[in-house]
Amino acid sequence: MDACYQDIIANLEEKIHLLLQNYEELKQRNQFLEKKIEKQKEELIEVRNSFSELKSQYDKLKIAKTLSLSDDEKKIAHRQLSILVRNVNDCIKLINNNE
Repeated sequence: MDACYQDIIANLEEKIHLLLQNYEELKQRNQFLEKKIEKQKEELIEVRNSFSELKSQYDKLKIAKTLSLSDDEKKIAHRQLSILVRNVNDCIKLINNNE
């Protein structure tokens, strides 16, 4: 009878040990993921700020170009700014998809 109880106790101790190991692994993984989330939130804030700044600059430049440039120069500037805005939008999409 004592051997049976000892086997049960040993089995329980082994399962408890495995549970504790799994708990520690999950705890570390959770900490890693929380840090990753915080980093991505910071990156998102930076990208949004950059986007707002670029949009503001674009609006100002659009007004200035309208007043001072030839049609060809306006088209070139518009294309360049469109590319920049698309790049920023793509970055925002990537960050939002990672959330």
